[in-house]
Amino acid sequence: MTVPEARSPFPTHWWVMAVTVMVTGCMSPHGRDRGTVSHSVEARFGQSIGPKASPDQLIVPEGLAAGQPLAEDEAVLLALWNNAAFREALVELDLTRADLVQAGLLPNPEFVYYWPADNKPLKWLVDFPIESIWLRPIRLKAATAENDRASGRVTQLALDLIRDTRQAYADLQLAHDRVRVAERAVTLRGRIAEIAETRLKAGDASPLELSTARIDVLQAGQDLTRAGYDVTAAVERVRNLTGLSAQTFPLLPDNLLFNPKTEFPVEDLVAEAVATRPDAAAAADAARAAAARLKIAKLGWVRFLGLVDATSGRVTGHEVSPALRMTVPIFNQNQGGIGRAKAEWEQLDRRRQTVQNQVVLDVRLAYARYRQGRAELDFLQQKTRPEVEAAIRRAETAYKEGNVPYLIVLETNRQLIDTYAREALLYADLRRAWAELERGVGRRLR
Repeated sequence: MTVPEARSPFPTHWWVMAVTVMVTGCMSPHGRDRGTVSHSVEARFGQSIGPKASPDQLIVPEGLAAGQPLAEDEAVLLALWNNAAFREALVELDLTRADLVQAGLLPNPEFVYYWPADNKPLKWLVDFPIESIWLRPIRLKAATAENDRASGRVTQLALDLIRDTRQAYADLQLAHDRVRVAERAVTLRGRIAEIAETRLKAGDASPLELSTARIDVLQAGQDLTRAGYDVTAAVERVRNLTGLSAQTFPLLPDNLLFNPKTEFPVEDLVAEAVATRPDAAAAADAARAAAARLKIAKLGWVRFLGLVDATSGRVTGHEVSPALRMTVPIFNQNQGGIGRAKAEWEQLDRRRQTVQNQVVLDVRLAYARYRQGRAELDFLQQKTRPEVEAAIRRAETAYKEGNVPYLIVLETNRQLIDTYAREALLYADLRRAWAELERGVGRRLR
């Protein structure tokens, strides 16, 4: 007697499909994280954003508290590691990565069981939304693009923070330079006042000239006092960006000569920025995510359930059989959702062009300001300052000998102080323009 072969209630291809669904649903994409942003920033500017840290963890170099100067690159590094607003923005990467993981998950099948009773046989039912299998790649595409957009946005925020920190550092350096200029003005006008006093004693000057010279000294001292408070304001700006607002030790610039130059044509820099800047890439990723969401809106409203049903039968009383249940699109085809998704895609696609135009404007304006600052500083150092310094020496000698009135000395003195102040301002403008240009291009240019 032949024993009948035991058969599974499910055909082989059903088991294959079930295993495939389980494996696919358990695979989660990695996506972009803080490490991706850190590597991008480091490749562009040579500095990483640092590891993930708790909100109360602060990086404070030991040398700063001891009075050591703060270098510009050190200030940038502190900003990337400590700035609270930037660390807050980094959390967006975790949010989009979580959405990416969720988009890759398949829904759990549902199981229904009916206990048997008199005149009612055993029954059970398993259903699974089959549409989730073909919608999963589309959802992953949208979530991946959104994660890429967040990565580009946070990377651009890092570049903006670097720019802001460097410009604040330029203001700090300018504030200290103005203090030095004010000190030179006090010294210079004090020396002229001494000459006026000597001439008065010799009978070659009037008391009015000496009084005017002393007033000039007092005004120079007032300017020095004002410049000292400008340093305090500049220090607080740097503290805020570097996350050192709670610290009370002074922040001193390193006073190193800053003399940047570039020979890149502006159109080459524009083309590079359009192709590589993170915010341009983020705008393109946002449009790509919107296009995927539009596709989901067109398909995602469909319900297509696969059923495995066991109910009364002629052999065992609960034979297993497959079934399907689907949505019939008679009234609702998600017209409103599709229209909104289409409008969002069009808006973000147009925003991509808007960002590209802004990138071009950023680079060209920053390049023009850099060239202007470079030309003005070179002209002042090579022509204006030597002439003014020679004039003040001639005027002091002539006044000491009584050959020129005090008014000439006063005007020449003012020109010299204005030249020193203008030179300090041009150095700061050059620093700011260079920081803006490198941020516009998206990388170091030297």
